[in-house]
Formats: sequence, structure tokens, C-alpha cells
Amino acid sequence: MHNGNLYWPHTYVKEDYNDSLEAEYDVVIIGGGMSGALCAYRFSKAGYRTLIVEQHEIGSGSSAANTGLMQYMSDKLLHECVKDFGVLEAYHFYKASKEGLQDIGEISKLLHPDVNFIQRDSLFYASKKKHRQTIIDEYNALKRYGFPAEYVTDEQLKTEYGINKYNALITHEDAEINPYIFVNELVKYAHTHYNLHCVEHCELTSYKAYDDIVECELTDKKVLAQHLIMTTGYAKNKITKKYIHREAFVASYAVVTKPIHNNFWKDKVMIWESARPYLYIRHVPGNRVLIGGLDESTDKIPSKRHINKRGKQLIKAFNKLFPNIEVEMDYAYGARFGETKDGKPFIGKLEDNAEVYGLYGYGGNGTVYSSFGSKLLLDMIDGKYNPLSEIFKLKR
Repeated sequence: MHNGNLYWPHTYVKEDYNDSLEAEYDVVIIGGGMSGALCAYRFSKAGYRTLIVEQHEIGSGSSAANTGLMQYMSDKLLHECVKDFGVLEAYHFYKASKEGLQDIGEISKLLHPDVNFIQRDSLFYASKKKHRQTIIDEYNALKRYGFPAEYVTDEQLKTEYGINKYNALITHEDAEINPYIFVNELVKYAHTHYNLHCVEHCELTSYKAYDDIVECELTDKKVLAQHLIMTTGYAKNKITKKYIHREAFVASYAVVTKPIHNNFWKDKVMIWESARPYLYIRHVPGNRVLIGGLDESTDKIPSKRHINKRGKQLIKAFNKLFPNIEVEMDYAYGARFGETKDGKPFIGKLEDNAEVYGLYGYGGNGTVYSSFGSKLLLDMIDGKYNPLSEIFKLKR
């Protein structure tokens, strides 16, 4: 799902997992990325006998290429959601995102400090003059529905942040994180404290769903599950193809710089813009900068040559925005991600009459979607009503 020289795996030495499998589990989770790890944590904590199965290694898929920017705003802006979905659905979408982000903050307190969950503000600026109204409309929508934001004039943007663009808005209570360490530490925590079972280098080859049980055929053993949850991210496989992969794939690019010697921009805010595709920038511990963007519509994994080309373009874009901050590329990589037509993730039942569920955090804010999505699935399997189930169901 990715290519190039990934940064996050260099920051952590992970554990290996190959637990002895039981014949039956309450919950079997397929996929050991962000969605799978959060589901594994929530279900094992709630007392479910839980198994997580990863085809390669925990956190080795898109989580290793995740930028670690967490915001309650989505690629689809709130005022756009209000227009397309109505006020109630738009509000619940953004409220769930904000609460999902806060949950990750609370969970991070249980884990190793190297998870580096750090609360940050985000700066969202108008890339073009004609986007000024977009910023105004979004600011008004955020304030109207009670989300923490403030307006930034073009003069403030230039004098306070050193960015010579148009207007902008600041959102509060966002955060940055090391996604690779978070996923691995979360699985480790649930494995240690809640008897989570985990196997790596193991694949679900097929399953058969009956009224009260799901028969899971793994690489070298068959296990039974009361509930099967698919969290296979952006990997293509025959099981999810007919449900998920009708949506658009993009190749996204990122670079991590060598440690910089200049001062950072104000408050080390996370930065993104109104253009599509957009440039995004964040601080990385160790005085590095992560710069990403230049998304392209394709389901192919980019070549190293193309990644290097895009990396140089990202450095150039950063230099144009911050000409006084000298940066030099150290890591460059590209990865496949997924988008949905309506900007919302897929969360819910894969099959109407069987206990087979899916959590696919597509749409540009996957970590936050994985957080509230795992909680939604727990409510559904617990038999509790959750109004989000209609908003994010797969058949919509």
C-alpha cells in the first residue's frame, strides 16, 4: 500500500505476535491498522474474547504512512455537509469526529509517551483569492454549531504566521500523533491488559456466515466468531471488493525533513489549505517537518522515482510558503488511500443477515473516523442504539 522510505517505522521497535489460536472467539478482527487496533482495544476492554489478524505486521499498512494530523474538520467542510446532508447529520458527523479525537487523547494517556499525542491548533488558509468566501462560510458554520474556531485576516496571517496568502481560520483542540507507535502500543496494551489475541503473517482466505456464527478460514487454521469485523483499510481483497472498492483511490505523497535549525512557525500549528488536492504541513518531534499532498487519482502504488519527483515538489511548495525556513528532504514516500463520494467513512454491517461488519475510515480523516467508528461498532454489537449507524452505513 506504500513505497519509498517511510519515517514512522524508524521511530519504534515493535513486538512480534503469534498467539496460539482458540477454536472460537466472540470477535475476530481482520486487519491490524488504526481501525483494527482501536476495535481490538475497545472490544477486548469490554470483555469480548477478541482476536486480531494481520496479513503482514501490525501497523505496517497505511498506518505506517499516516501523517498523524488529527482534526475534527474533514476534507468535506462543515458548511458543505450542511448543504448536502442537512444540519442534523452534518452536526453529528463533526461532533463524532471531535469526540473521536478526544478519545484518542484519553487512550494515549495509557500508552508509552513516545506515542507523542500533542494538542495543536490547525490553520486552514485560502489558497486563492476566490476561496476567501469558503473560509468565511466555514468559520460561520463552525461557530454557529459550537465548534472551537477563530477567524484570521490576511494581515494577521502574514504578520503572525508569516504566510502571505488570503484569509484563514484556526480550529482548536486538534492534535498530532505518531500513528505507527500508537497502533502498536495500543495492540500491546490490549494484549497485556485485556487478553487480546493477535497473529501476524496470517490471512483470512474466506468466511461463511450463518445465523449465529461466522466460520473464518485463516491461513493455517479455522476459527469460529460470534462477530467478524473487517478493517482491511486500503488493501484490495476479494472479500471487500464488492462492498468497498467501488470508491476512488488516490496516491498521496509525503516527505519528512532533516532536523531544521530555524524557528518554527507560530505555535507549530498544523497547516492545510482550501485547494484540492491540498498541501498539509506539521511539526514532527526532533525539529523535523512533515509536508504532504499532491494527491493523484490512481489505485497504483507510486514508484520510487515518482515519489522522489513529488518529494522535491513538496519541498518547493513549502519553500514558497515559508521562504525563511530552510528544509532538506530526509524521507520521502507515497501511499494509496481511499476517498468516498460523499466524504463519509463506511461503518456498519457488510451483510444484512449475518454478524459481519466493516470499518473503513476513508475520506481524509481516517484516524478520527477509526476512533468513533470502533465505538459505533461496539454499540451495535452490544445492541445499543447509536444515531451514527444510519449516517455511515455501507449501503447508502
